[in-house]
Amino acid sequence: MSVSLQLASSTLTTVRDIAPIAAVLIAFQVAVVRRPPANFRRMLVGLGHLIIGLTLFRVGLETSIIPIGREMAEQLAGAVLNRSDGFFRGILPLCAFAALLGFTATLIEPSLIAIADRVRDLSGGALNAWHLRVMVAAGLAGGLLLGTLRVLYGIPLELLALGLFLLIAPLALTAPRQIVPLALDSGGVATSVVVVPLIAAFGLAVAETLPGRDPVKDGFGLIVLALLMPALTLLIYAHVSEYLRRRRQRRNERAKGRSQCDSSLLSPWWTTRGWKRFSRQPETQAPPEPPSSRADAAKD
Repeated sequence: MSVSLQLASSTLTTVRDIAPIAAVLIAFQVAVVRRPPANFRRMLVGLGHLIIGLTLFRVGLETSIIPIGREMAEQLAGAVLNRSDGFFRGILPLCAFAALLGFTATLIEPSLIAIADRVRDLSGGALNAWHLRVMVAAGLAGGLLLGTLRVLYGIPLELLALGLFLLIAPLALTAPRQIVPLALDSGGVATSVVVVPLIAAFGLAVAETLPGRDPVKDGFGLIVLALLMPALTLLIYAHVSEYLRRRRQRRNERAKGRSQCDSSLLSPWWTTRGWKRFSRQPETQAPPEPPSSRADAAKD
C-alpha cells in the first residue's frame, strides 16, 4: 500500500473513531446545556489537530514500531527453539526484550504523560510526574515479562491473575487512601494507543513462532497482566514511601527532643547561662538529728 493510500485509510479510521464521542458531546450541548460552547472556534481547531495527530501516530506505529517489534519477537522466539543456545542465549534475551519493550513503550504513552502531569498539578508537586511514569512503566514491564513466561512455559493465566489479585488486595487495604484509586487506575491509563498494539503484536508473534502454542489462547492475555502489575508496583511504592516518611519523622522528632534539653550545659562559662551554671552551689541537706533528740521529742 502506498503512503498516500495509507494516510487516507488511517484518516478515515480516525474520523470514524472520533465521530461517536463528538456526537455525544454535541447532543448534550444542544439538548441539555442549550447554549453554544465557549471558544467554539478554538475547539474546532483542536479537533482538527487531534485528527491529524492520531492519523500520523497510527501510520508511524503501523509502519515502524509494530513491524520491528513483531520481527524482533519472532527472531528471539526462534532462538528459544534452538535448545543448544541454552537459557542465556535463548530465553533470557526474549524475556529481557519483553520487559524493556513494555518499559520504554509505557514511558511514551500519551495518556500516562497527561495523567501524570495532571496528578502533579493536583497534588501541588507532592507526587512527581516522572516518578509516577517510571513506576507504572516498571509495573507494565513486569506484567509483560510474566506474560512472556506464561507463553513459554504454558502457565495458566488464571493462576497468575489470581496471584496478582491476592497481592494487590492487602496492599490496597493498608496503603495510604489517597494513592489507592490512582494505583488501581494506573494500568488502564498505561494500556492505551501505544502499549496495546505493541503488546498484542508481541504476544501473537511469540505464540505463532513457538510450536504447540495457540495464537488465540496463548497470544492474548498479556494485556490483563499489564493492567494489574502497575497497580502492584504503585502500591508497593506507596508503602515504601510511607515507611520512609515515618522513619524520617521519628528521626526529626528525636533530634528535636535532644535539641530541647538544657542548653545551658553547652553554654560557655562567660555567658549568662554559663555563669549561672558555673556559680551554682550544690544543695546541701540538713544533718540528721541525733537519736537522743528524737527520743526527747517523743517523750514531750
